[in-house]
Amino acid sequence: MMHYQIKTGLLILLLMLAAFLQPAGYAQAAGKDTVNYSSTCINSTISFGSPIFDSLSFPKYIRWDFGDPASGIFNGAGTQQPRHIYTAAGKYYILLKVANNGADTIYIRDSINIVSPMAYNFGPDIYLCEKKDTFLTAPVIPGALYTWNDDSLTHSDTLRVAKSGVYTVAIDGCGVTDSVGVFVSATPKLDLGKDHVLCTNEILELNATTQNGQYTWLLNGAVLPSQGGQLPVVDPGGTYVSIVTVPGCGTYKDTVSITFSNPTAPAFSLGPDTLLCPKQVYTLTATAAGATAYDWSTGATASTINITDEGLYWAFVTVGQCQVVDTVQVNYRGDKKLDFRDTAICYGSTLSLDADFGTGTYNWQSVPPQRDDQNQTGQSTYFVYKSGTYSITATVGQCVYTDTLTVSFNDSLKLKMNGDTTLCIGETYLLQVRGPANTYTWQDGSSASAYEVTKTGAYTVVAENGCGKDTLQATVQFVTCACNLNLPNAFTPDGNGINDNFRPLHACQMTNFEMAIFDRTGNLVFRTTDPATGWDGTFRGAKVASGNFVWMVHYFSTETKLPVFKKGQVLVVR
Repeated sequence: MMHYQIKTGLLILLLMLAAFLQPAGYAQAAGKDTVNYSSTCINSTISFGSPIFDSLSFPKYIRWDFGDPASGIFNGAGTQQPRHIYTAAGKYYILLKVANNGADTIYIRDSINIVSPMAYNFGPDIYLCEKKDTFLTAPVIPGALYTWNDDSLTHSDTLRVAKSGVYTVAIDGCGVTDSVGVFVSATPKLDLGKDHVLCTNEILELNATTQNGQYTWLLNGAVLPSQGGQLPVVDPGGTYVSIVTVPGCGTYKDTVSITFSNPTAPAFSLGPDTLLCPKQVYTLTATAAGATAYDWSTGATASTINITDEGLYWAFVTVGQCQVVDTVQVNYRGDKKLDFRDTAICYGSTLSLDADFGTGTYNWQSVPPQRDDQNQTGQSTYFVYKSGTYSITATVGQCVYTDTLTVSFNDSLKLKMNGDTTLCIGETYLLQVRGPANTYTWQDGSSASAYEVTKTGAYTVVAENGCGKDTLQATVQFVTCACNLNLPNAFTPDGNGINDNFRPLHACQMTNFEMAIFDRTGNLVFRTTDPATGWDGTFRGAKVASGNFVWMVHYFSTETKLPVFKKGQVLVVR
């Protein structure tokens, strides 16, 4: 219960004494008249706080009494977020006294039950096969609040689990003494391949590797000492059996016959491992003297195959009465982008632009034109001598990369930064400096080009480059906002720095936050457990098309101590 009181004589003192001597379990007013704490365990360091400080960021006076006189001088504290250790179990009555900058003094009273961690054994670790789940159970205590260490909203004594992790639970704020590991394995796909007769001196390795597998190998019925997922085949070979046991999934078995013929293997190679450009089609050729048949990992039987996906490719080539084999790893270059940015340099300086993607064709253009020796070199590096707009088209294999930038020449440095603003308590604000500076120095000595603001104040940055320096300042104020978690109904992820992400407009006092976004067919395109992390309008690295998407938000309100669920639609505008 919160009391706003003006200390004016004996009557006020009597009212304060009567309030403090309220019997255990007296009702508190809803709102910010509460005390928060991180644990209820004996001998643990417990962090305290109160929502009252959201509206009183800089009170004149703070005094905590933890109701633990046995702790001596440690029973009190004068900070917003103190820590305390209780060395004995029991119920303690907490008093928080806060004086604001006016004449009023606020008293907040609460209690905390300190307990010993409950001795509990979850049992042995659990192994599951993919697409299966299990249930973890905690001691059943009527009326207790359960907090599991996963990111779910489950607050009961039973938790449904379907993914790997180490799980434990706190009961009324104090964790039990045990945890349990859950290990989920993919369903094994054991395939040792076809039977083969290899030429002498050929090298082959059988592969039975699978997640969390335990391996036993047999050759002609005899157990081999190898316990790994791969086994080299040596002359004279024979019948190989792989037995793979995956906890939670079962035991899997496959057999293959690999023998050797007398002819020495002729020279055979698929070529070196290779790195390709995105969308490039690559031809693999299996050329060996006297070849009569081909067996590729793709199932093809011709002497050549066209590659459009990365992976490990192999080919068995029949030569006479035996086969030779080789493998090659094909990878694709990530879709690297050119990212030149508009810039300004000092008069008399030269700017070097580097667009190197490897061997290819480079076509530079400038407006207005520069010297001919610059525009016709075809090199990946380009030197800028004067103001203008510069563009590059780089063709590497079947990949085409383009970009454009504007270069200006200045005598002094002029920058821009987003300005003064007012935000809700709990939100963050990113001050970003725009311009061609090389170094940045903020009021606290940090040196990044952007600064994350979390509290009220005036923020200053001094930015410099070879042309000079510029000083920018912004004032940011945080005010109390009602916890009505709002989300916009549209956003424009076009990369211009304005309304590029979809996220809550301001954060509430909450835990166990989860936001999921679905397309019109029900596919999950985005999920986060951080209210500050927004959706940028992409799915698996690609931009989604304009249109409506459904969002669902779950969180647990620390003010009402109740779970909250909201849903709605957001329009992606491109």
